[in-house]
Amino acid sequence: MAIAIADFDLDRLLDVETITRETVAHVKDQTFKDRDNREALDSKIEAIRANLKKEHDGSRAKDLTLLLGICEWVLGRVNESAALLKEVKSRKIGSYYLGKCSMESGAYDLALECFERARKADTEEFDIDMDVVEAKRKRGDVESALKDIKAYVQSYGNKAELYYQWGRCLDAMGEYQESFNKYEQSLQIDPNHAKSLFQQAFNYDMDGEDEKAIDYYERCTKINPTFKNAYINLGILYEDNGAYDDAAYCFETILDAEPTHPRALLFFKDAKSSLAMYYDEEISKRQGKDSEVLGIPISDFELSVRSKNCLEKMNIRTLRDLTKITESDLLSFKNFGETSLNEIKAILSQKGLRLGQALEGDTEAEMEFLDKGTQPEIVESIIDVGFTTRCRNILVKAGIETIDDLADKTEEELAALGVTEEYLEEIKEILTRRDLTLLSDECLDAEPESDASE
Repeated sequence: MAIAIADFDLDRLLDVETITRETVAHVKDQTFKDRDNREALDSKIEAIRANLKKEHDGSRAKDLTLLLGICEWVLGRVNESAALLKEVKSRKIGSYYLGKCSMESGAYDLALECFERARKADTEEFDIDMDVVEAKRKRGDVESALKDIKAYVQSYGNKAELYYQWGRCLDAMGEYQESFNKYEQSLQIDPNHAKSLFQQAFNYDMDGEDEKAIDYYERCTKINPTFKNAYINLGILYEDNGAYDDAAYCFETILDAEPTHPRALLFFKDAKSSLAMYYDEEISKRQGKDSEVLGIPISDFELSVRSKNCLEKMNIRTLRDLTKITESDLLSFKNFGETSLNEIKAILSQKGLRLGQALEGDTEAEMEFLDKGTQPEIVESIIDVGFTTRCRNILVKAGIETIDDLADKTEEELAALGVTEEYLEEIKEILTRRDLTLLSDECLDAEPESDASE
């Protein structure tokens, strides 16, 4: 008989003799609702670890390993949890949560194997059936997943999760309007179905329907445990609409639970800066113009062959690069003389620039010292390269974090992620300034698709 779960008595909830997926779900829900509950779970984990170290009975050690693995999964420590649960995967519940860990780490074949093992004894467990469907879909076997779903309609036609999974399969097949309808069916059955709420919020977000997206994200954040991405995306939308206090709150909420979350840290800093920022339109326009000037390629100017060859060998491609190097650095390079130096000074002077200007702190804040004779190894974040807010946010939500990530995409892949022609031109322009281009379809090797919205 299932135990009562009205409270947060961890000794009862995490009793190896009575633990069920229902009690684990309750522990996870309550852990992220209340800081005291989180601290209680942390203490429980430490106690289990201590007991496991001194336990000599093999069977009891397995019990403790199972409990510790489940607790680590509750807190999102997937790798630690998987390492423990592999030792107890012969137990049905151990196999089930090893499957959940495998899903989160992208090991979909192992996840499917674990879920199949977990449901052997109980073939009518709907939640595991849906885990199997999701594992099939994520490993690319969409047709098999859809076939399973349709077989469950008669028995489970009143389940919101069924229509959510149906919608995800249709998404994977490119049938977006039909998938949208399935998510709505899911929400008609259960208005608080978190995954369907998030998916619809994401869809509205990608379509530029901010008000609807905000409404759905807000509804999603009121459900525990909440998707971190719901807070991230909602915070970005708040910031787009000038609600910087609300944006900061969203990012801070994630940091309360995970103080080192990299994206939340970055966006929180950005939102706090926006609160105190004095916006001057003329300054903004001038900064944008300065950035364009600094990005002009050296090849646009008429230089002697010797000067061009020397600059190319020194990995100097743009006016920005010239502002990061001094006269003495140039003259120290073989075959670079006073004549070439005067040529360089002349083209910089035309644009109101000079050699070494970046080293004096007079140009853009992101300029860094260029060591003599070396090419800078810079990983440019999407946040920092001058995209418009809407374009930047679409890319961030699609999981594209750096310029290099962007250059690895084709136009078709970007279109599938919600990038319209308007933003595609902006992307191409930004990449061109960095001597980069989007990947061509002919060069694209077959790779597994990433699930950017989850």
